[in-house]
Amino acid sequence: MTETESFWLKDMVVLGQGAPNQISKIGGQQGRCLCLWSDKTGFVRVYPVPHGYVYGWEIINVEVRKPTNDGRENSFVVYNYEQEWKNLSKRLYAQKEINRLGNKKSKKLKRAEQIALLESLAKSTFSQIRDNGKSFGLIKPKAMEFMLKQNKETSEAQTTLMDYDYDIMNQNDFAFIPYLQYECDGPCSSKQPHEQKIVSWEAYQFMRLKPNSEEHCMKLKDNYHIGEEDYLHYILIGNIRKYTTTYVVVKLIRFKIEEEQNAD
Repeated sequence: MTETESFWLKDMVVLGQGAPNQISKIGGQQGRCLCLWSDKTGFVRVYPVPHGYVYGWEIINVEVRKPTNDGRENSFVVYNYEQEWKNLSKRLYAQKEINRLGNKKSKKLKRAEQIALLESLAKSTFSQIRDNGKSFGLIKPKAMEFMLKQNKETSEAQTTLMDYDYDIMNQNDFAFIPYLQYECDGPCSSKQPHEQKIVSWEAYQFMRLKPNSEEHCMKLKDNYHIGEEDYLHYILIGNIRKYTTTYVVVKLIRFKIEEEQNAD
């Protein structure tokens, strides 16, 4: 198969969505990276994706091709996005089902199915994922800390945030960058906690409300329920294209432990 030939990835579960970045090939429009999973393919990276096409835990189909400059495992590009960016609905869409009222809706995993899938996938530690050259991995942490760091990157938007109504902002438009420090709940070779940048879409959407306010951005810790014993946490990590041994947090997934789970 050549880099220009397309094929379909079907029955893919949307596990995570990265924060927006500008795409030079389409005039600086913002696109995101999806982390998908299926029994057939395992973890898959698909990009670029506009906002609003698919959402977390939906089951989707997407037409893709091989990338020309990305050697990471199971990484694919949305087919013909350069020409069809304004309407990719025939290349990327959620599967549909009929609800109990007879209405058509997007098909997605239910809460119990989500947790069951994560429990089946969260079998590795960070060192195992990195040392085996895996592009993605899911980790069940035993300890976590949240922190903010001053953004060393600069953009024109960073100095004019209060002058414009930004529907979508790029990562470099934020004064602060969120980080997660964690320890693995398993046989990890590292004796020190891991510290990785958080790049999840939801984190940057929350910070966008007051992107220059450290106090506001620190509230992400509360949103993630870090340190709360009545929450389950899973860390979805992925590596970056230029430095494949460097990983970022694609999503910090959490669930409140319900009474029936406590009784087990």
